[in-house]
Amino acid sequence: MSGSKRSDSALTMRPPPMTAESGLIISTSFSVSGFGKRWTHCHQLANYLARYASANENDPERTSTLLSTFFNELIEAIYRNHARRGLIQITFERRHDKVCVKAEVPVDEESRRFYERTVELAQHPELMRWYRERLEREISEEDAGALGIVELTVVYGAQIAIEHIQRTDVEGSRSLHLWVEFPFAELDEV
Repeated sequence: MSGSKRSDSALTMRPPPMTAESGLIISTSFSVSGFGKRWTHCHQLANYLARYASANENDPERTSTLLSTFFNELIEAIYRNHARRGLIQITFERRHDKVCVKAEVPVDEESRRFYERTVELAQHPELMRWYRERLEREISEEDAGALGIVELTVVYGAQIAIEHIQRTDVEGSRSLHLWVEFPFAELDEV
């Protein structure tokens, strides 16, 4: 025979959210054609990903706002620089004091050159001077395209790299990995 159990009337305090030091945050993929047709939703995608990534942080609203800025610049660059066909895959991971984003982007020759040049610019020894000069005067379309990602490096201290992928997909598209590490621990100082 079962009877009711005596309940503990003491309040239990829920511990504050714990953020894992490392691990997958979220991963998403979408077709190039679908992405191109829905460009007006870019900011919504960036906001969603940022809110998800910052849900367990001490100040989720502030963190979400900053990550949304980061993600929006990244997604905008991908939107403007990719092959006509293929699948875009973006994975967000936490690695101790950084949020690491790996974007697999289908590329043609022109978009491949864009990413190579942007990474080269981000490692330029006079990057701050280059950045300020571009903000103060008319710039080429090529420099304008790289400015958003370079800004992530100059203003927020992000690290950027690319890795060429040797395989091609079933449609014949080549891809590359774009790696961006955002200094998550230093967000409080920004």
